[in-house]
Amino acid sequence: MAHECSCHHDSPITLEGTFPPVRAEQTVADVGQRGAGALQIMKEMGINHCCGAHLTLREAAAAAGVSLDALLAALNEARKAPA
Repeated sequence: MAHECSCHHDSPITLEGTFPPVRAEQTVADVGQRGAGALQIMKEMGINHCCGAHLTLREAAAAAGVSLDALLAALNEARKAPA
């Protein structure tokens, strides 16, 4: 799921505060709102945060051919890191 659309959506929304653990049922858009760290992780794993925003993380991981467990682990580890 490489970013191939022409939406030019590459500016992350950054929200302050802490977030609960990331779950497979959440959408790419929901997780992308956690900020640049989450967006970068998804991008590195081949998950398109723009055109694939409506997909759940489970669906996006499958479409990108990445392990759902690895994706969730990376996103949950990033949420623990200091801003």
